[in-house]
Amino acid sequence: MNDHEPTPADIRALIADADTLQERIRAIEQQLRSSEETRHSVFRLADAAGRLTDVSEALEETAGELARVRSVRDGSVCAVPWGVCPEHGNTLVSTGGRTRCSQLACTRVWSYDRLGVPCGEPLTHKVTDATGASFNACRAHAMDATERIIGCTVTPLDTSAEGQIHD
Repeated sequence: MNDHEPTPADIRALIADADTLQERIRAIEQQLRSSEETRHSVFRLADAAGRLTDVSEALEETAGELARVRSVRDGSVCAVPWGVCPEHGNTLVSTGGRTRCSQLACTRVWSYDRLGVPCGEPLTHKVTDATGASFNACRAHAMDATERIIGCTVTPLDTSAEGQIHD
């Protein structure tokens, strides 16, 4: 194995391998079904091929999460290590690999664990704490910072930024 960090493309290559294996299993299953003597022994092959569908889905979800994690590394999107609802902020609930906003009027749902990966929303504000340490964040994380960081200031990254946040 290489020392490089696996990429989403590496994970998707595994999906292609699983799909190829699934096709081979189904072909063997069909061949064995065509014979009276072997027809009774193929039920496990159908189960095995079905499990590969689950494997492919898990790999696809992993590739998507990895792509989201890698996208924050270039500094052009919010890299706070947990996700938020873009409108309501730190209001997410995640279960079973899916995430939703807990605000009653919000219908936003994500088909992945948005809490478990870096944010990835566009950068809109600079958050500075009382000691002068700062980081760039999306609107929702900046909004949340005003509630959680004592003495912080939040300023738009440019003067045309919408959704000014006041503390």
